[in-house]
Amino acid sequence: MQLTASQLQSKHKALIDALKRGETVEITYHGQTLGVVHPAAPTTNSQEQEAAMNEFFGMHRDLGVANVESELRDIRKGRRKSLNDL
Repeated sequence: MQLTASQLQSKHKALIDALKRGETVEITYHGQTLGVVHPAAPTTNSQEQEAAMNEFFGMHRDLGVANVESELRDIRKGRRKSLNDL
């Protein structure tokens, strides 16, 4: 697909639709190519990334729900018990 620079404002939906279809769009200005817009490549997680994510998000899998909730409460309490601890 090819669009002129002046068409970008009025036909931006056509540009987005073309990118969704996987098409490359060429932008021209006074007959000269300014640039080419390519659809984004889908990101894929490598096995190493997947393992790191599973380790991070599953760090409390061996604890019961009550233990995780109490740990979060302790974290959220802050350093002081009351305003008198200044």
